[in-house]
Amino acid sequence: MKQKSAITVRRAAELAYNELPETFSAQQFCTRVRIKTLRPYLMDGSILRRLREARADSLNYQYRCIDNEKALYKKENILP
Repeated sequence: MKQKSAITVRRAAELAYNELPETFSAQQFCTRVRIKTLRPYLMDGSILRRLREARADSLNYQYRCIDNEKALYKKENILP
């Protein structure tokens, strides 16, 4: 299967997470991932799934939802 972009959605999600401030919205996050992958029609659900996978795989990507209605997230500092 041909790769759809030069960077994977997972890698773009990790880079976007690292660039964002301590508190960020899902919309900000998804927009950054779309820009990095050069895929403007990439679905929010696909992007946020990759962020959840990163959280499950690494302590570097820990966050929690602080407002469900506004889809606001806050980074959690797990590592010392």
